[in-house]
Amino acid sequence: MGSVPKGDGVRETGFFMRVVVFANETEQYAGVRHRALWYADRLAADGHAVRFCPTAPVSWWRRLYHRKSRFSKLLYLFMVLLRRMAQLRHVPGADVVFVKGPLFLYGPPLLERVVRRLNPRIAFDMDDALWERPAYVRSPFTGLIDYAWPRKMAALARHAVAGNRVIEAYLRDHGARAVTVVPTCVDPARYAQKTYPARGAGAPLVLGWTGIRDNLGYLRTLGGALAELSREFPLELLVVSDGALELPGVKVVNRPWTVEGELAALQEPDIGLMPLEDTPRARGKCAFKALQYMCAGTPVILSPVGMNTEVVEDGVSGFLADTPEQWKERIRALAADPALRERMGRAGRARVREAYSLETHYPRFLEVLRSAAEGGDR
Repeated sequence: MGSVPKGDGVRETGFFMRVVVFANETEQYAGVRHRALWYADRLAADGHAVRFCPTAPVSWWRRLYHRKSRFSKLLYLFMVLLRRMAQLRHVPGADVVFVKGPLFLYGPPLLERVVRRLNPRIAFDMDDALWERPAYVRSPFTGLIDYAWPRKMAALARHAVAGNRVIEAYLRDHGARAVTVVPTCVDPARYAQKTYPARGAGAPLVLGWTGIRDNLGYLRTLGGALAELSREFPLELLVVSDGALELPGVKVVNRPWTVEGELAALQEPDIGLMPLEDTPRARGKCAFKALQYMCAGTPVILSPVGMNTEVVEDGVSGFLADTPEQWKERIRALAADPALRERMGRAGRARVREAYSLETHYPRFLEVLRSAAEGGDR
């Protein structure tokens, strides 16, 4: 690190860093944008030299991987591996290397070990319980995933970033040298406050869910409750994802996720949903869907699992619902009371601004990088 007079942040902190940021997916993945790309952008705006390295361009993923043949996916993975090897040339000259998730999805962390040999100043990030198998993924490739990656990285890196306290406890138990909790943050400046127009007579109550298709199984658990509510009043379920969902007895509107349409997808629903099952994998989630809806001013109903119970004050900044009966009760309450929806939506946004904004946690992230850059070798 050196003292280079460029950028307000560099002038304020008195130090300059050359940072390489590796992301474990393409930029359309929310975790990459909110836990890697946004921090990379902020570091660059502050005058630090940043090299952002995602797995591949989004166009590669769309043409070769998403809903494609097995051969096409293998070709994509081969191209990603070649690209990763080329990206390693940026590692030796960096003051710190930030690794957001596995550098290659399958197999042991061989590339991470190469990075360690080239440059020991490594910090890595986890925002999911990657040591647990995902609940609803059915793919022959999942058997190739190294679920020991987190503990192996704990031994390789100088500093770990955990998205919540469940992940923090796991990393400390497996020998991480230093762990800092940085929740998944959202930037209120990028999420405008929604308005709350009155719904016309006969207009459906719009429930919203956004996420990757691998997690649609959680939403299916509400199928029976939503079908029953659909017989009581007009109801529509807006699903914004890279997959599609059908629920018997429920009007489902499937919409592909896009960067351009993200804000509308968060503001359009009357209520945002985040159902989870109480499993070890789900307990490691970072309540990101909830935070997105809350930041946009949309009231939320969440399963009381993991970090969801920290994000929401039940009945104030959102609702918690465990059983099908509770889900129906909470949805009915919000459906019948537009003033409650607005009050809860505004309280949720205030909660995010106070505790989960990018500006709130950026200094902590910066200290993680500085710690990894300055810490001694093992």
